[in-house]
Amino acid sequence: MSVARKNAVNIRRMGRGDIGAVLAIDRKISGGKALITYKDMVAADPGGALDLSFVAEVDGQVVGFILARLTYAGVPFIEVAVIDALAVDPGYRGHGIATELVKGMLSHCYAEEVGVNTVRVTISEENSGLRRFFERLGFRRSGLILYSWTFER
Repeated sequence: MSVARKNAVNIRRMGRGDIGAVLAIDRKISGGKALITYKDMVAADPGGALDLSFVAEVDGQVVGFILARLTYAGVPFIEVAVIDALAVDPGYRGHGIATELVKGMLSHCYAEEVGVNTVRVTISEENSGLRRFFERLGFRRSGLILYSWTFER
């Protein structure tokens, strides 16, 4: 029986005290490269008013996270939750933890005290696995087209 099935997975709001664990998981996944920095995490203000981030714990150890935030987008402005990152420690993958993280964040957004009606995630066209994952959770491709400007340095 898997560790995640044998022991309960606890999904809870992320706080500043979770930054080290989130960065450790990021380093495991990226092979030691910093995809998420301490500066990124402090700027995200885990547990702050606009933060919608969650962590997954097994036996008190953080084994996954979803970084999400509240923003205002479009004309007219609407409140939108934006998922920036979703990650699970490689040793805990395949046990539904990512699904539980997304569902926990969606439930929080739907709650009356938050009341966010739209949740968005940006996924690379090439990442068919991640696209299928979010589609299985009920996300649908939107009519928005993303344009970017990149400064050459």
